[in-house]
Amino acid sequence: MGEKRPYVSIVVPAYNEEKNLPACLESLLSQDFTGSYEVLVVDNASRDGTAAVVERYGVKLITCEMRGVFFARAAGAAAAKGEIIAQADADTIYPRDWLTGIARRFAEHKEAVAVGGPFFYITPPWWAPVERYIRYFFNIIALLFFGRPFVVSGANFAFKKWAFLQINGYNPYVYAADQFDLATRLSRMGRVIYDDRIRVRTSARTMQKSAFYVFLDLLIHMGKYARYELTAPLSYMKSAVRKLRLSPARVIMTGLIVIPVTFCAYGYFVIASPVFGKIYYEGSANEKVVALTFDDGPNEPYTSQILDILDSRGIKATFFTPGYNVELYPETARRIIAEGHVLGNHSYSHDANHALSMQGCRDLSLAEEKIYEVTGVHPSLYRPPHGRKSPWEIQYVEEQGLNEILWSISTPELSGRTPEQMAEDIIKQAKRGGIILLHDGYGLEHDNAHADKSAMVLALPLIIDGLKAKGYSFVTVADLLDIEPYH
Repeated sequence: MGEKRPYVSIVVPAYNEEKNLPACLESLLSQDFTGSYEVLVVDNASRDGTAAVVERYGVKLITCEMRGVFFARAAGAAAAKGEIIAQADADTIYPRDWLTGIARRFAEHKEAVAVGGPFFYITPPWWAPVERYIRYFFNIIALLFFGRPFVVSGANFAFKKWAFLQINGYNPYVYAADQFDLATRLSRMGRVIYDDRIRVRTSARTMQKSAFYVFLDLLIHMGKYARYELTAPLSYMKSAVRKLRLSPARVIMTGLIVIPVTFCAYGYFVIASPVFGKIYYEGSANEKVVALTFDDGPNEPYTSQILDILDSRGIKATFFTPGYNVELYPETARRIIAEGHVLGNHSYSHDANHALSMQGCRDLSLAEEKIYEVTGVHPSLYRPPHGRKSPWEIQYVEEQGLNEILWSISTPELSGRTPEQMAEDIIKQAKRGGIILLHDGYGLEHDNAHADKSAMVLALPLIIDGLKAKGYSFVTVADLLDIEPYH
């Protein structure tokens, strides 16, 4: 006969889960596990019909008045009779072979004290594949060097009760007490296994926030990992430092955490970085031409003064305009196009952190709509506010048939520099195919000191004359890159 199956206690914390709990309990009560198991639902001071749902399904109900998922899990673990405690969540659905898979891994690895697996969203957000890849990458790296996963799911994690008691249970006063902290301390008792085949499907409700905060949570996990692996309490600091020096694996793991973060920061902040996707920041060096670009207009009277200067010298430029400003100064926006200049999209609200969430993409589309309503054209050129980029923002730009335009030449315009100093700076940086960043406005601000572009109005003739003296001619960005300016 086969080996005796362990008794398993499944603990499900529930706070106002009347709607989600039935599907969860049905999946747990339909397990094909041939051993014995119990389902314990911990009512964490719910104010809805959670308790009635538990009674209807005939599983054990435990009450926990102290709010917090970790206190609820602790109450469930204290009442659990099983040799193995399996963490579950009320908004998660479990495949029929979930418990069987967990028991199999414990049977195959006698030294294992915990088993975990991944989760998939029932209704996945657009960024879910990216998050899953990052979790999977760090779990594999951590398993390679430390024999345990980096991030476990609180809804898909089981552990041996003796090991749990040995580490004094949950510590609800730390970050991710049922995930990171628990797995870290259990790993001191034995092996923590991560099996990609033990999968569950969960709700994405806790992730209904911007991508910035989703990935910030992941970075916090990384920080916690570094703290546990690379430091110790102050009284043990010297031994921790010695341990670090003697552990190449920890040095490598730190690098594997720092490198992706540095990579993301490089792509986000560095203007010319193409790591997230296709961008343009300069043109071909075959001809001695440059492209003048002006951001943040229309902004009167300065935009009109700049247009007068360009017209008097027969020069065409490119204006990247926020949709809000186009609505504010519609006649100036129409003049830009009527005089042969190119008008580009510069978002609607000029949010500095636009690229961190899909709100930035919606903002971009709103600008496209407003520009069309005022001018009758759909720009094909897009310049992100402050030049900040993200993978999803660049992907969206490509999907919309737009071209992401940055720059290769610029000068500080808000540092109290004189028009002569600004012009000298631009002329000194000039190179073939250069895209020059200048400003005829300041975001969405008008009629204040920042929006006063009189110094740029004075610097522009000096810039043009100085570049002409060096043999440069002027084209629009569309001509420089051989791109149609409008759809």
